[in-house]
Amino acid sequence: MDTKKLRALLTALNKGSLTAAAEELGYTQSGLTHMMNSLEEELGVKLLVRSKSGVLLSTAGQELLPLMRTVAESVENLEQSAEKIRLRSVTNLRLGAFSSVAGHWLPGIISALRQINPELAVSIQVKPIDEIYEAVRRDELDCALISYQASLCSGLCWVPLKDDPLMAVLPESFDEDMEAYPVKNFEGQEFLMPSYRFDMDIIPLFGGNGSKINPIVRYTNLDDAAIASMVAHGLGLSILSDLIIQNVKEEHIKALPLDPPAYRSMGIIYSEHRKNDRLIKQFAKCAKAVVEKL
Repeated sequence: MDTKKLRALLTALNKGSLTAAAEELGYTQSGLTHMMNSLEEELGVKLLVRSKSGVLLSTAGQELLPLMRTVAESVENLEQSAEKIRLRSVTNLRLGAFSSVAGHWLPGIISALRQINPELAVSIQVKPIDEIYEAVRRDELDCALISYQASLCSGLCWVPLKDDPLMAVLPESFDEDMEAYPVKNFEGQEFLMPSYRFDMDIIPLFGGNGSKINPIVRYTNLDDAAIASMVAHGLGLSILSDLIIQNVKEEHIKALPLDPPAYRSMGIIYSEHRKNDRLIKQFAKCAKAVVEKL
């Protein structure tokens, strides 16, 4: 017996009609009606009484209802147990990420994932963004938690998680009374470009809205804390994301939203041929839950 038919029947009873059940389960009404007729033929009894107002159980259906519920619940428990066993057979997840994500999001995500798969080992690689995209494409990484780049995402799947605001990083001595820092004010300013190809998120800001803004860009090979420290010492301005700034301990800086607002879209990338990979799906599900709480 196809237990999908039992689940469909129980859904129809819960919703009060075949039409509502069909909408929830993604069937056509005629398709669901055919399933109910087939189930009744298999059991040799009439289970439903149909009317214009909906569906009710027949006398035979009422008698069989407890057993049908038990069968449906048993099959669901079986499928869940089998899923856990399948996940336990996969013991390693090769993950790429930004350092800011690795420190802020990943501990909670990995903890949630290990509640499902206690034997899972996770290896994390922090690389420049273009190298991470290429590593996922070559299957050197299973997936990556990274910012979206349309120019690099061809042939990859994308799961959005959160828009991470980009912030102007200014020295503490900056005392102008403003709630947001105009991007145009970077014109002619010493600008410290963060490392790890963060320029892919920043450079488009200076050429947006038909205008061309020309800061004096100083490319660096410094980590986020070093960039913040240089700004604090008056050596230039910079742009970092809100997620990065939360992890920076430098106290002598100010961080203001940009005007116009700008974001980097954070999410998960993985290869198209891995779209049915159960571990990646579970990782994405845990990531969404953790990021929503944060």
